[in-house]
Amino acid sequence: MTRILILAPYAGLKELAAAVAEEYPEAYIQVHLGNYLNGPQLLLELNAAEHFDAVITRGGTVDACRRVSPIPVIEMPVNAFDMIRVIQLSAGYTGQKALLAYPNIVRSFAQLSDLLGYAVPAAAYREHREVHELVLSLKNDGCELVVGDQIVYQTAQELGMNSILLTSGAEAVRSAIEEAIRWTTALSHQKQAAPSFAHPVKVMGNSSVFADDAILVVPKEELLPSAVHTVFPPEVMLQLTEWSDTPLPTIITGEEGMCKDDAGFLCCCFGSVKRKRLVRVSCGSITDTGVFSRLDGLLEELLPEGELTLFLEDITGLWPEGQQQLLPLLKRLSKDSRVKMISTAELPVETAVKSGKLLRQLKPYLDEVRMELKPLAAYASDIPNMVSMYLAALDVRCGIRAVGVKENGIRLLREYPWPGNLRQFMRVVNELALGCKGAYIPENQVRHALEREHRHYSQASLAPMDLSGSLKEIEARVIRHVMEEEGLNQAKVEKRLGISHSTLWRKLK
Repeated sequence: MTRILILAPYAGLKELAAAVAEEYPEAYIQVHLGNYLNGPQLLLELNAAEHFDAVITRGGTVDACRRVSPIPVIEMPVNAFDMIRVIQLSAGYTGQKALLAYPNIVRSFAQLSDLLGYAVPAAAYREHREVHELVLSLKNDGCELVVGDQIVYQTAQELGMNSILLTSGAEAVRSAIEEAIRWTTALSHQKQAAPSFAHPVKVMGNSSVFADDAILVVPKEELLPSAVHTVFPPEVMLQLTEWSDTPLPTIITGEEGMCKDDAGFLCCCFGSVKRKRLVRVSCGSITDTGVFSRLDGLLEELLPEGELTLFLEDITGLWPEGQQQLLPLLKRLSKDSRVKMISTAELPVETAVKSGKLLRQLKPYLDEVRMELKPLAAYASDIPNMVSMYLAALDVRCGIRAVGVKENGIRLLREYPWPGNLRQFMRVVNELALGCKGAYIPENQVRHALEREHRHYSQASLAPMDLSGSLKEIEARVIRHVMEEEGLNQAKVEKRLGISHSTLWRKLK
């Protein structure tokens, strides 16, 4: 029996490879998550030379693994289907874009894009050390979206750019497995038989270190933008990258569903802040006052080892006595230059203080820099680009067929008021992508999904309306409420409220 180790650089490929491997009962196949950075070390830890006949991986991970592996390392090919797919995914993005990859991929991409009438600038790199400078140069030249392999994808994200990963499909996985079987059969490797397992495919992964039920310590090596699956509007991403470097305490506020905790994590992934470990505290999960002494002890243990970021998720979710318990710790930490403070809250700061959700004495230690996320409806013009980026992110995570939404479907998505904000948007796109039978999500599928959302939110709207926040915020909630009641019919909304079309959309921004 041929024994094959597959190193998948991203989670979607890991799942896909595990599924395809089931088609080859004549081979013993293990699938692990590994890229060009940790792949070589993983080969050594698994003692791959003793337990496997061949390794399969892709992109820059191939060369990295070949440097340490005495057994064949088979490259998973990037075929025409994979390139056509990434061309279709990126076609929906309207900003300036470019491809950055190995020379052979650039040549093939150029030929295919010419045939399809899709003109995208392409650049090649030969060494990993060239990638950062090349991606930075593209950014400085106004490029908004970079298409490339894992190292390009990750580098672009770390520089705060949009990026689409050139993924591999099932055919590429099958081709690599069959080549590995041919190789090992021809070489007639005589090694110890693979151990017997109940299932022929074994899938491995990693996880962060948990210090407490409400506390998560994230090593700086894991502070990667790719760990966040939320696709934010470009304006928000620009703000996150520009403000992340400040040492000043930063609070992020916004309506429910705007993924404030993901925004806070991204603030830890760029610039000098990325060099610090992250201590995440889920304030809403704190059930006893003992957690504060445990947090204090943990920080005392970690600070001698270097700088860190303390991230207080949903600070207004912590009961008043708990906030009072936290106050002495924040006072002390505010004088320690090794600590960066980030917090999130659903209500605007002044509203949270006035309503008693945020202890007034905490404000000086949390609120020196304030980032207020607007509701998703204010970013309606960014919906087409966000759809393209989110479908690409879904492909990386779990592998999907859909590469875009038909034009009229995009129009419906832009016009929908999104009362549940980003979380509702991502859930709807998830369902559309999973239910899509072809490459493009049709208009009728989008319409049915949004009608269903309208029914659900109409029923929920029977509950009392949230009157917190400024007059402008309350007004926006009232308008979205009326839009839901009128079935998204803009003419009826304008007539009922006695306002013009331009006034309606101006008030939603």
